[in-house]
This record gives sequence, C-alpha cells and structure tokens, in this order.
Amino acid sequence: MVALILNISNGIAFDGTHQPTLEDINRAIAVNPASADAYYNRAILFVKQGDYAQAIADFTQTIKLNPKDVDAFYNRGNAYANLNYLNQALADFNKVIELDPQDDTVYYNRGLTYANLGNTVAAISDFNQAILINPMYAESYHNRGLTWGKVGNINQAIADLSKAISIDPKMAEAYYNRGILYGKQGKLLDAINDFSKAIQLKPDYAEAYTNRGNIYVQQDEFDQARFDFTVAIELNPELAQAFNNRAIVYYQIKEYNKALDDLKRAETLGYAVSPTMKAMILKEIK
Repeated sequence: MVALILNISNGIAFDGTHQPTLEDINRAIAVNPASADAYYNRAILFVKQGDYAQAIADFTQTIKLNPKDVDAFYNRGNAYANLNYLNQALADFNKVIELDPQDDTVYYNRGLTYANLGNTVAAISDFNQAILINPMYAESYHNRGLTWGKVGNINQAIADLSKAISIDPKMAEAYYNRGILYGKQGKLLDAINDFSKAIQLKPDYAEAYTNRGNIYVQQDEFDQARFDFTVAIELNPELAQAFNNRAIVYYQIKEYNKALDDLKRAETLGYAVSPTMKAMILKEIK
C-alpha cells in the first residue's frame, strides 16, 4: 500500500505569541460558539494527538461555519485517510481542488488515495499534476514510481525513483524501493548499493537489511546474508520474513537446528513457510 503522508496546515495562534492549548480553545468556543477558527485550531490539536475522529468532528464544524475553508476540507481529508475512510477523503480532496486548483499537495494526497483504492490510472494522473505544478516534488516522483511498479512498468518506476533521489538525496525509502526493482531486474550489485545507501541514511531500516540479505543469498554470500537477517531481527523481532530467510541461510551452511528454530519462529509470526524447506531441514536433523 502506498503510504499516506499527512500534510497539516498550521493552526492559527490566538495572539501571535503562542499556540493555544486545548483549554484555551475550549474557553474560546464557550465564549463564541460561532468561531470557525476556534474549531479549526482544536481540530489541529486533535490531529497532532492522533485523535482523528475528534479532529474530523471539529473540521466538520469549521466547514459548517465557513463553507469555503480550504484548509478545513484539506485536513479533514487527511484525517479521513488516516482512518482509512478513503472515499470520504477523496470527496474532501475533490472539494479542495475545486476551491484551489493550483495546490500541488492536494493532487499528491488525492493520488495517494487513488493508489490505495487501487485506481492506478487516476493516481498517476494526480501525481503528474502535482509534478506539473511543482517540478521539484520528490514525494510525487517517489509515489508515482511506486505506482508504475505496481502496474509492471519497472523502467518508468526506476526513472521516477531516480528523479526523486536527485531532488532529495536523503530519501531512504526511494533508495530502498529502487533497490527492490533493481533486484527484480537481476541488477544485484545496484540493488545492494541502494539497500546499503538506505541503511546509511536510516540505520534502523530493518526491511532494507532483510532485502539486502536476500540479494546476498542469491549471490551465495551466506555469511553476509546471515549478518543482515540477524540485524533485521534485532531491529524488528516481529519481522517474520527475516526469520524465514535466515532459516534458509542456516540450512545452506548446515546449521540445521538453528534453521528449524528460525522456521518455527517465522511460522509463529504468521509467515507461510515452505513445507518443502521444512521437510528438508527435518530430514537433516533426523
């Protein structure tokens, strides 16, 4: 699933010297229940607390009081998206575009919503529009690349991820995703280089260690693969694929009991392990 990124418009400070607290805003609403700004500010606080349901209620009240408040529609759309109410999010993003058709971020977020709804054509169209408005929009290139990858256009996906990296060389996820695509193309050295760069930028990137380990397995570099899977497990003890793949490495280096332990752990975590691999390990232990 394409990741939704919540872009929050800033709340409005009451006096320019500090951001209001929840208590400040509640008092303001009690004094003036018709204050759209007060409801909006409270909604922003709820968003920052992760209370999207309460935020939606306050954004809705803001819109009732000010039906052309583009920020309220935009942020309510993001709140809906974070609760996976994607059709409601889509309706709000459509309204934002009606009110402000030159906002690159709303095309981007609507593109993410379409992607999560499985409408890749509409998603790519919206990422295109976001890039047309803002040619330096690295996240739009990144997510358009992911969407191209979903529909099997690997070369276009790599081109977009490379463009994202050229704009933002510190985007670890772009290196990671390009590494996966290079791996699919059999460009193993390029894949390793991208996973290594992702790890350099984000040292706790367990998935990057796992996928680099996968490439090392393809190259029969079992010691390096085992190291990567072990680090991935240390970073994320719930990463079932790392246990499964380390089990394969242990089998290759004839440490069969360790292989079985890892395979059992992968199963416990819900991974669909290969019955053939399990049988092969058990045969060696017996």
